[in-house]
Amino acid sequence: MVVTVACLGPARREAGADAVAVDLPDGASVSDLLAALEARGGGLAVLLPTCAVAVGDRIVGAEEIIEATLAHDVALLPPVAGG
Repeated sequence: MVVTVACLGPARREAGADAVAVDLPDGASVSDLLAALEARGGGLAVLLPTCAVAVGDRIVGAEEIIEATLAHDVALLPPVAGG
């Protein structure tokens, strides 16, 4: 399945795009997704340890399985600062 990951905030800058597509096997977990993103290297890989991941409308843990029906609704959420 192709997982489309929306990159928000600093993740957008590091990815150089609003979203990235990652090809993963059916039944892949968020951990698998993060490993695939890390393998791409660059600034996004450095940012990943500080990011949360949302699938659908929930922030999920690393062991969450990404359902194929939600493969287009995944977001990388880096920490934010401001005031």
